[in-house]
Amino acid sequence: MGRSALIAALVVVALVLWMASGQMGSDQKNASQNRSESVGTTSTTEEKPVVKMKVQTRVQSAESITREVVVQGQLEPLQVLTLRAETAGNIEALPGRKGQRIGRGEMLARLSIDNRSADLAVAQANLAQANNEYQAARKLQRQGLQSTLSLEATSAKREAAKAHVQAAELEFANTSIAAPIDALIEDIMVKEGDFIQRGDALATLVDNSQLLVTGSVPQQLIGDVEQGQKASAKLVTGETLEGRVTYISSMADDTTRSFKIEILINSPPAGTLTGISAQINIPVETLLAHRVSPAILALDDNGALGIKAIDEDSVVVFHAIEVVKTESNGAWVTGLPNDVNIITLGQGFVNPGELVEPIAEQKNDKSSNAPETGNSTL
Repeated sequence: MGRSALIAALVVVALVLWMASGQMGSDQKNASQNRSESVGTTSTTEEKPVVKMKVQTRVQSAESITREVVVQGQLEPLQVLTLRAETAGNIEALPGRKGQRIGRGEMLARLSIDNRSADLAVAQANLAQANNEYQAARKLQRQGLQSTLSLEATSAKREAAKAHVQAAELEFANTSIAAPIDALIEDIMVKEGDFIQRGDALATLVDNSQLLVTGSVPQQLIGDVEQGQKASAKLVTGETLEGRVTYISSMADDTTRSFKIEILINSPPAGTLTGISAQINIPVETLLAHRVSPAILALDDNGALGIKAIDEDSVVVFHAIEVVKTESNGAWVTGLPNDVNIITLGQGFVNPGELVEPIAEQKNDKSSNAPETGNSTL
């Protein structure tokens, strides 16, 4: 081999070795970088802290409450009567006055007698004559001197005379108009000297010795109401009257689909006004419930109403609830555990199953009777 060829071969070998050594260095560098990046990533992941949402919570226990059927109604007297004239005549006297209490049988108005006394006297005289004729006809009939037909005619005449006397006596009695019940005179529609016809209204009497509270119960609640149940009526005047359910309609109203009920109030306080609005409360059952603010109520994915709370591991839990009673400062609900840690702030930003950082509600944050606020961040 020539010298030039040997030199060329050595150059080629050297070039190959140089390229190989560069590739290996590059691979080692890349591997080293990859190891460094891998180590760096693992280190970063391990060191990154888990961020937990802060929520405000309050631990509360269930309380015993009475579930009630509550409807609006009105207070009414037991009876309202309109007295009407049963004969015609002039009003001679009106001893009764509006607002006065009147006893059963006491005279409310007196009409002029006019010729009623004479009519009664004539009727009584005719009856006496008819009695004499009947007795004479009976004697003659026994002697065979009077026919049975003639006796029956005199008997009929006597009965007619009796009827005339009764009618005259009733007409005379109707000139004095008395109260049929113990009542309060609510109104008098006539005055002395007025001429009235048979059937004209004279006065309105109100029997408020007992009172009725009437109302309408929605069809979805009527199953909780029974006759004889205790009930109360809170009047707009602030008074509360106690009574019992005495009537439940058997048919729903065609428009409202509600059932009329009546609460009888025995011996109401004197001077209790009627016709005013009242809130009827009918106790149904006693149960354990929590009072919460409507602001913290939420819906789950299925549209169920509930409340978000946390368990002992600070994980959000959704409890489906039922509202059983509402008040001005909150709602009473069932469906929660007897002791529960409710989320009162921030519940709108967490979901069931999330781990959260609870912050206990301070006693001076809110009074126990004040509604809570919800869906707020801390």
